[in-house]
Amino acid sequence: MESIFDLIDEKELVDIFSKAVDIPSTNPKGNEKPMCEYVENLLKENAIDYFTVPVEDGRYDIIAKLKGKTNKDAVVFTGHMDVVPVSDDEIKRWNTPPFKSTIKDGKLYGRGSADMKSGLISAIYSMILLKRNNIIPERDIIIAATIDEENFMKGSKALYQNKVFDNAKYLIVCEPTDMKICNRQKGRTWADVCVHGMTAHGSQKGVGENAIYLAIKLIEKIKNTEFKDYPDTFWRTLAINAGVEPQVVPDRCVFTVDARLQVGHKPEHIWEKLDELIDEIKAENPHFDATYKIADMRTSWDTSKEDRLIKTIEATLKKLDIDPEFDTFTGSTDASMLIKNELIPVIIGPGDLSVVHRENEYVKLSQLFDSCRLYIDIMYGM
Repeated sequence: MESIFDLIDEKELVDIFSKAVDIPSTNPKGNEKPMCEYVENLLKENAIDYFTVPVEDGRYDIIAKLKGKTNKDAVVFTGHMDVVPVSDDEIKRWNTPPFKSTIKDGKLYGRGSADMKSGLISAIYSMILLKRNNIIPERDIIIAATIDEENFMKGSKALYQNKVFDNAKYLIVCEPTDMKICNRQKGRTWADVCVHGMTAHGSQKGVGENAIYLAIKLIEKIKNTEFKDYPDTFWRTLAINAGVEPQVVPDRCVFTVDARLQVGHKPEHIWEKLDELIDEIKAENPHFDATYKIADMRTSWDTSKEDRLIKTIEATLKKLDIDPEFDTFTGSTDASMLIKNELIPVIIGPGDLSVVHRENEYVKLSQLFDSCRLYIDIMYGM
């Protein structure tokens, strides 16, 4: 073997990856089990040690481990097994069947191809190659395959303080970054806000307290409020629901507020600002009443470019004739939860975030191969 890269059989990798994309592991509503079983079979067939972590109702994470020359400062690779569903309207815009992998012009199309079965399978295949060839990595290598990343991240939350991370130090999230090094990730938080009014018969003019109109006042304030100290933070209303039936003045209006946070902006600051806006309206209208329930708070993070993990990735990319580029990941990932295990994170993987969660999702096979080369080189030599 002249190079660790020589172990990679591109045809075999594409075959394993294609079969994964063919599995409709949609979430919601938590249909990850067939994908879990597929991953388990890959690990069993290659005699890789693993265990499962129950999450809820037959849903579980999978943790695989390859022992290295030392168990100090283990490297964790993570990817989620769920994909977002395809709506009835979206499927009309697909040029290929979304749950049947299709290769065309050097790209593999299918739901989950970029987000993120390419990155996950690439990491798993890298571990398989080391095991198959009896190559002992420098340090322990761990793969955490999670469920529910596309919803409430119950999978990564279930891994908090898991003993498998006791000797781990680094975390590589295999999400689609177009092979850019995302050493920073924005935060996210959202909540359901309930504005309360008073019911009345719809035929009586001026009676009752229409919760929709009251909610509009708060929504307008949210729309026109910016965070001057954090100009890249923004929030908006993404869903709204009200009314019992057409002839009744609604006494409840519930809407969802979603906030995307600039790196360094704490999620709790969002809800402190919302409290201020609610108080402002109460001062104008004593009848106004609003409550909210926070669904989740995901903190941002920032890893130094001087960290050993980042330097290692840069060096490997240069081996692959890829000019290292840095970026901030705008979405939220399992890293938000897994860093609570005191891991140093980075996000890098095949696929472009702009083509995910929409019709005709794809990944370039060249990036699939490059990600496998990157991951196996890190596993082997870091």
